[in-house]
Order: sequence, then C-alpha cells, then structure tokens
Amino acid sequence: MSRTGWNPVRRNRNIGTAKSGHGRDNRLVIPARWSEERVFWEKLRDPVIVRRALDERVFAVVVEPVLTGYTHCCTPDDVFAVVDLVPPDDLDDLRVFVLRQPTRKQAVVSPVWGRLAYFAELGRLRGPAVYLEAQELGRPWQRKASMSVEDRREFERLLADGHRARRVPTGYRWELTLEAARATQLYRTLLHEIGHQVDYLRSVDRPRAALPCDHPDWDVLSDLYWAKSSREKEAFAHRYADELGERLRRGGKLPFERYADPGRLRSQGLDPEWFGATS
Repeated sequence: MSRTGWNPVRRNRNIGTAKSGHGRDNRLVIPARWSEERVFWEKLRDPVIVRRALDERVFAVVVEPVLTGYTHCCTPDDVFAVVDLVPPDDLDDLRVFVLRQPTRKQAVVSPVWGRLAYFAELGRLRGPAVYLEAQELGRPWQRKASMSVEDRREFERLLADGHRARRVPTGYRWELTLEAARATQLYRTLLHEIGHQVDYLRSVDRPRAALPCDHPDWDVLSDLYWAKSSREKEAFAHRYADELGERLRRGGKLPFERYADPGRLRSQGLDPEWFGATS
C-alpha cells in the first residue's frame, strides 16, 4: 500500500519549547507602535525646511536626506514653480510639501510616487501636506501583462511621462530614470494630490464654512466624503491633474527645465547629491 507521506503521530519538535511558533510573525509589514499617534510618513529624519513666499503666502518644502542609491527627483524650486501655477483657491490652507525618503521596507511594502496627508504634524508645521517620495533610480520594476481598466490607464500615463517598458515573458519591465520619474512626480503626482485636497475643500470645508458649528450637517459632510469609494476619489484627482496639466501645457508653462543648480541647493542648506546634481 502506498503511503501519503503524512504521519499524524509525528509532531513539530519545537512545540512546547521556546522556539514554538517561530517565524509565524515574519510578515513583511511596516511596523507601528501602539503608543505612537503619528503615521509612519510623519516621522522624518533630520529634515531641512526651505520656505518661499508665493502670492503673499508662505509655502514650505521639507526635505529629508536620502539613503544610498535613492534620489529626490524634484528639487524645492521645482515644487515651488509648479505650486505657483496652481489656482490660489485650490491650495487654500495647503502650505506644506515634503520630499520624503522611505525606508527600504516601506519602498517594498508601500511603493508610491506621492501621497496626500489630510493632516500632518511635522514639528511646528501642521495641516495638509503633499508628499513626494525619493526613488531608487536604475531599479527595474515589473508590471503584469494582464491589467484592469484602471491599471491600463496608469500604464498609458507612465508611457506618456517618458517611462520605457520592455515586454518580457512575465509582463513588462520598466527601468526608472530621473527624467521620467521627475515628469511623473512633478507634472502629474503633485497635481493629482492637490486634486485630492481640492475634492475635500469642495465637498467638506467650503460647504461647512456656510454652516454654524452646531448645524446637524456639519459632521454629515465629512462622513459623506469618507464614504466615497477610493475609485471615485481617484477619478476626481486624475481628472483635476489632467485638466490643469493640459491647460498649463497649452499655455507653455509645462514642462520646464530642472532647477538643480548645486550652488543654489547648497545655499538652501541641501546636499546636491540628494538630487543627483553633482556637476
């Protein structure tokens, strides 16, 4: 009679010992402390703050030093230049932009071009903030050949940004370059995240401004916004970025040359190598 290979009498030799359950908690997750109220992207290491007055309002770009192999594809002056093109009413109380260095685990578990924090606490800087993440240039990354409708749209957007995709048996292989990553983050991601803020302003903050604080709809407006599906919120942000970006391109405002003069960066207290600007 053939044997199945399973013997119910045999037991794991680690059961009942100090090694019992060893390895069960080895999930690849971003660690978080129960006692820590801040989200992981609010924890910055030795940040440098660059401020600029635009249209009588002071904006801040918070720059975190990069790890070896990573580069900030946008400079503070790049960010200020695009912010200066955004309609002032769309910015409202958005004053903070962060060039952040993710940990290597965060880059694997939660890779993003950028994100919007509806409220961030960065020392004395508090309020909504747009983050743009440092990228590991030259690193190949893959995308499956089978895509959803939204994945296919993002695929086309990446090609339009200048990324090059090579067909391989498992899908598409991409290689990250400074020029393409900058185009994605500066001309699309930055406007996209501002679009999320605009959606919140139009759905919650501005309707609230017309109501007394004790009005029953005060909390309802916020509840309705957060009840929106992520697809609906993403559609609004994509539409906002596409329409504003296209208008700026027709007006000759975008694209523009990179502001990465090493001397200028040093005068702002920044290391040019963080931005790949060594010459």
